[in-house]
Amino acid sequence: MSPRARFGLWLVLVGALALWAGLRTLPALRLETDISALLPQTERDPAVRQALDRFGAAAGRRNLFLVGAPDFAGARTAARAFAATLRAAPVFSIVELELPGDAAQLGAAYGRARSLLLSDRQRALLARGDVAALREAALRDLYTPSGLGRALPFAEDPFNFHGEFLAQLGGGQGRVLPREGLLVVEHAGGVDVLVSATLRDSPFGLESQATAVAALDAARAAAQAGGPQVSVLGSGVLRHAAAGSTSARREISLFGSISLAGVVLLFLLSFRSPRPLLLALGTLGVSSLASLAVTQAVFGQVHMMALVFGSSLIGVAVDYSIHFFADQFRDSVAWNGARAVAHVGAAVAVGMLTTSMGYLALLVPPFPGLRQMAVFSIAGIVSAGLCVLLAYPLLAGRGRAAPAAVGALMQRLTRLAPPRGRLWQGTLVVLAVLAALGLARLRFSDDVRTLQSSPAHLVAEEQALRSRLGGGIDTRFFLVRGADAAQVLEREEALRAHLDDAVSEGKLGGYSALSRHIPSPARQAENAALLARHVYAPGAALDTLLAQVGFGPEIAQRNRAVFAAAQPLRFEDWLSSPQAQRWKELWLGPVGAELASAVALSGVSAPALLAPLAEGLPGVRLVDRVADISAALTLYRRISLLALAGALAAIGAVLMLRYGPRAGVQHLVAPLGGALLTLATLGLLGIPANLCTVLALLLVLGLGVDYTVFLREGVDSRPTTLLAITLAGVITLLSFGMLAASTTPFIRSLGLGVLLGVLYTWLLAVLSSAPTRQLSRELAPRVVIATDPC
Repeated sequence: MSPRARFGLWLVLVGALALWAGLRTLPALRLETDISALLPQTERDPAVRQALDRFGAAAGRRNLFLVGAPDFAGARTAARAFAATLRAAPVFSIVELELPGDAAQLGAAYGRARSLLLSDRQRALLARGDVAALREAALRDLYTPSGLGRALPFAEDPFNFHGEFLAQLGGGQGRVLPREGLLVVEHAGGVDVLVSATLRDSPFGLESQATAVAALDAARAAAQAGGPQVSVLGSGVLRHAAAGSTSARREISLFGSISLAGVVLLFLLSFRSPRPLLLALGTLGVSSLASLAVTQAVFGQVHMMALVFGSSLIGVAVDYSIHFFADQFRDSVAWNGARAVAHVGAAVAVGMLTTSMGYLALLVPPFPGLRQMAVFSIAGIVSAGLCVLLAYPLLAGRGRAAPAAVGALMQRLTRLAPPRGRLWQGTLVVLAVLAALGLARLRFSDDVRTLQSSPAHLVAEEQALRSRLGGGIDTRFFLVRGADAAQVLEREEALRAHLDDAVSEGKLGGYSALSRHIPSPARQAENAALLARHVYAPGAALDTLLAQVGFGPEIAQRNRAVFAAAQPLRFEDWLSSPQAQRWKELWLGPVGAELASAVALSGVSAPALLAPLAEGLPGVRLVDRVADISAALTLYRRISLLALAGALAAIGAVLMLRYGPRAGVQHLVAPLGGALLTLATLGLLGIPANLCTVLALLLVLGLGVDYTVFLREGVDSRPTTLLAITLAGVITLLSFGMLAASTTPFIRSLGLGVLLGVLYTWLLAVLSSAPTRQLSRELAPRVVIATDPC
């Protein structure tokens, strides 16, 4: 194909890409910032996945704050200012400060069912017939100040059944206690008031993040206007997500700028002409646009972390441009684009294939984020390679002689060869011993929490809040399923018996469950039977208590009439009441073919003891996504190691078809040795490896094979080939070296793995393919060096 025909084909492809990007990609481009979107779906049960999505979304929107001061009055004033500022921000749908209604309002919400509601303590006493304890508590309330806070007068609720039930509704809050209509935590340093704020939208939306964080800053300033002694502690996904987005944007800008600056400087110093630089920059622009368009088309969104990883694509995409233009130093007088593509085109095509095969291995584990990175990178690599093969032959211009410094570098590289004799044997032994020691010390860490990070001050603040509360928003929860709402509540009540034991034993700080607020119909019927037998029957506890305190029979008759008129409270009626708004997130509704609720946990101190609490309870299951994902990471790491072996075999097959069995196997020595030395180095440094490290080695396999392929294809022009892979290696090291400095742990692991792997692979490729010194001397004079450095 002639250069003009190649260029025409390239114009058609680029025009189609630009048209597609302009009409479909850019208008619909959506950036995803949720770090959990990078993680795999470990749950096979679609109903449980649905519950995870619903509960996770609700929990992600909720934020808890403790506004503190040395005394209750100061804390209350500051908390009111804090809440008022958040309520003025449209980004928050619910801001809770005061308890949901007073006793009268709560009583109205339960209506005629209030006579059928019992606290867990009172129900247990009635179940074992211990009416004496009930009577003693009632007398204590009547004759001591403890009865001043009763929800109803003594004559209307002698045993304080309704009042104690309402008091129980505030349970599950850890160390939080009600005080004058607020939820407070008292500690040695003062008093904290609890404020809960629920976002209207997802905390991972970039626009809502900016608005919400600004509102939080304003609320904090309003609270602290009361004096320097006011403190605000926060917990929730929002600020962590915002910090991650800010960090990702900063890294994209920083890493991309440094890599781009490295490309510009390297091209100007090496080729001393604006044409190669402009073509390389144009290639980067086309490859970046192709990466965005393909990723958006395949996934419907582009994750921010894929862009961070894609910033390193600069170091890979310009490899082909470097190889193309370095070829001019082979014979600058007769060189042109058509001759260059005839000489290096096969190496570019094979390198593009093998590198893409390395990235294809990222598609093996079911990680949405890693798959995006793979598609993003493959699209960029293929488009960059096609630019070189199709556009450069016509646009490259004439050749130029190598600058003196570049020529000197090529001559030094051609003389680079491994030591011979005993020195070489000794070097191999030392490397083998170090590799064995490193691999023996290597350890893997598959805990998903090590792949995420947040700023230290946010982590410290969240830990302080959890310590004050005795818990916080936990990702673990119990999923309770049933055929209808009544069965769900019954199964919750069975679970709560076990949870209460865990709380009393200190294994659990608290929990939130709908059945605290709305007993099941069966529980209400059982309560009615207990009350009828032990309290309201003639001569039972009610008559005995009223007679003891001197009340006439008309009070007993009035209480019996209220009890007789009681009607069970329906779940649907309670759920639609204003008092249920705070707990609606626990109702998951239809999940698969059943209905479901979530029992939220806080203050988990013994995670291993949670799952046994649900044993033997039908329809109840602990959902612990962190533990599930960590177990999946271990499995996928092992699968990825097998994929590494499979990719090695596949690339080896391609190389053997191209170069023959013996040479094909020889070309795998450098990438395989580079992978082993990378793992050994991590082991010697005490740095844990993980799934991302293994995936980095898959990338190294694709990148490293490029070096051996170019050296093999360019055997008759070794100086220029050595220069090309060295310059390409420098840019790759620069790009992935930036990733090794990322604040996102899994990006950092990928970057560090590729950084070490490419360094070792380049060194092994050069040394293992080094010709004899005599051949080096024969090749050296073929390099044309410019006498004028300008």
